[in-house]
Amino acid sequence: MRDIKIDLVYLWVNNKDSNWQKKKEYYAKKSGISDSVQNNICRFSDNDELRYSLRSAQMYAPWINIIFIVTDEQVPKWLDISHPKINIVNHKDIMPKDCIPCFNSAAIEACIDNIEELSEYFLYANDDMFFSAPVTPEDFFDENSNPIISFKQRTKSSNLYIQRILYTQDLFNKTCKKNDNLDKVEPAHCIDAYRKSYIKDCKKLFAQEFDKLIHSKFRTEKTIQRIIYSLYDVEKHNCSFKLYPSVSNQFFSDKIDKLYFEINTKNSLENIVQEYRPKLLCINDTENANDEDRSKLKTSLANIFPQKQNWEKAETFTITPVFENNFRAIVFSFDDKYSKYFSAVLQSIIQNSQKDKNYDIIVLSSYIKDNNRRLLNEMLPENFSLRFFDISGYIVSNFPSAELKSVDYWSIEIYYRIFIPLIMPSYEKVMYLDTDMIINGSLEELFEMDFESKEIIAVKDVTAQLLHLDKYKERRKHFSNCLMIKNEKDYFNSGMLVFNIPSIDKSQYADSVRTAFQAERLLFPDQDILNMLFEGKSKLIPSRWNFCPGMFKWNKNIKECVDEDYAKDINQALQEPYIIHYTSPQKPWNSNLEFYYQLFWQYARQTPFYEDILFDMSKESAAKAIAEAAKFTKLYYQIQNEKKIVFWGASIFLEEFIKKYGVMNTNVIGIIDKDIHKKGQSIRQYRIYAPEDLKVLNPDEIIITIVNSAEERAQEVKDYLKKEQIKNITVKTI
Repeated sequence: MRDIKIDLVYLWVNNKDSNWQKKKEYYAKKSGISDSVQNNICRFSDNDELRYSLRSAQMYAPWINIIFIVTDEQVPKWLDISHPKINIVNHKDIMPKDCIPCFNSAAIEACIDNIEELSEYFLYANDDMFFSAPVTPEDFFDENSNPIISFKQRTKSSNLYIQRILYTQDLFNKTCKKNDNLDKVEPAHCIDAYRKSYIKDCKKLFAQEFDKLIHSKFRTEKTIQRIIYSLYDVEKHNCSFKLYPSVSNQFFSDKIDKLYFEINTKNSLENIVQEYRPKLLCINDTENANDEDRSKLKTSLANIFPQKQNWEKAETFTITPVFENNFRAIVFSFDDKYSKYFSAVLQSIIQNSQKDKNYDIIVLSSYIKDNNRRLLNEMLPENFSLRFFDISGYIVSNFPSAELKSVDYWSIEIYYRIFIPLIMPSYEKVMYLDTDMIINGSLEELFEMDFESKEIIAVKDVTAQLLHLDKYKERRKHFSNCLMIKNEKDYFNSGMLVFNIPSIDKSQYADSVRTAFQAERLLFPDQDILNMLFEGKSKLIPSRWNFCPGMFKWNKNIKECVDEDYAKDINQALQEPYIIHYTSPQKPWNSNLEFYYQLFWQYARQTPFYEDILFDMSKESAAKAIAEAAKFTKLYYQIQNEKKIVFWGASIFLEEFIKKYGVMNTNVIGIIDKDIHKKGQSIRQYRIYAPEDLKVLNPDEIIITIVNSAEERAQEVKDYLKKEQIKNITVKTI
């Protein structure tokens, strides 16, 4: 292939623009399609994909010449359009006047060859298409500089997209020579290569059909589809084509070039991209997706494409007080599924509030359903305000290297509290509270507390007082080796914090946040980071202001393991807690094992979410019983073989399993547990060993019997085996 300039063209729309929304709804109503699939939000929704697609282009295809972004007189707020590689093109510059405005991407893309500055050779992409591994021009153009066409076997679906393809293929077969090899295909629906002159020739041949298309303001069934260019190129210019398998089949291939996902895929997008390294990736928004799916997508894309490019502006984000004076600012951060539980802590604040004070309640969240917002606001008395803010864009723009990792029991919202000093600079004091709390009295004493020249007020973490015990030796190493904390007993719990906003140097703090996010293997990421940021800068107050009863329920001898002053402190907290923090997995809404669980229900009963919480509790209990039974069954069948097996984790689950099934398998040779106090003990006939005994036991398989975080534990075991050079042992989970 000779040396050619290759451009890249995108279509983009800001569906949140009120003027654009009014235009679209006017013409949708006029066309009689207001409630049809053609007007579905998935056709227009902007989830910041363009930002990450542009990043991917620079990361993996830096040889691209000019990037054209075709819009309806809109510009992404984060995009610096003065950058020499970026060119904004308005619909009116390439479409006939009588076609404007247009809400049909197929009609708009049929006009991109009218971009005057566009090179003869170009790539075309929707904003939900990405480069996800290094590519070269030869991946798109052959030795004759002709486009390499990408097809896949046509699906059996009869949706609007397939109907238009069938219409186009029938039209092509009647006009040109039929190609049996291409009679049952559809576009691979990813970034495609084109030649400008070939498109113009094709449009001349099918001029009447293209004229009908570009005058269609919304997608319609019997209009030509872009596959016409590819069919034409294969027939008239002898262009080569590739036929890709379906995505489900691609998972079984050793090497793949493309992957195609729906936005609400249940697969982990980050893991699949990391494992398969497809050259191209498409994440399609569908009618089945919801706003929560779209919100989660941003986090995944930020992790996959973290390198901020120099055409991205730094975004500012500031929250200002809603009341002029005499107010208390309280911040929460949670995802939508926690809305119902937040209602209980909100009700507890309302009932313990002061009538002569105003309460500025702020929720930091990437997504909360409109109905949940409405119900929460209906709870408020006149001296309360409740506002919701999504700061994900601010974080991505200003902290591109901050990888916000989430797991099943932690959403990305756990990190948002870290940014409070930066996004609320005009406040004096800001209190942060976790959602799994209940306020058991007035917060006035806490708001009036003197910072004594410190930057935050917090409460010591219980575990940090127990690090001298052997069972916490791994956590102790984490404190000293990873967090570099000098005084481990001053490590605080981040569930309740009061920020002294004026005392925090914002520029220095921002730099420290960037550094803290680079720390590896954070066990409690938000809390670990905050402790690194505020080490030696925190005023530590009595435990009753952030009392975590779960620790005392499951560790009944705590008072005997801590120093005298701390024992006295937690004893006071047990008797009269001011803020109760349900930190253990046993929450009051899924168990009656927690201390003070009745207090949660006292407030929950007064909220509009009470029935929802009860319903979810019964549903969760049933699901938990079914899941546990399934795990019992799976483990039972896993050990029915001749292989030598050890269980990893002398857990309650394993003990119940052995008792329930009366397991007597001779091929099970023991149990491994990291707690040295358990070594030498037994569960029925099975002896408990330490990890270092594995070399002597020499099993064929290790089965992880710790239910929570089983995959993470399995990886830890694999890492341990590798470190100790123990080979030929298979690690399984239940």
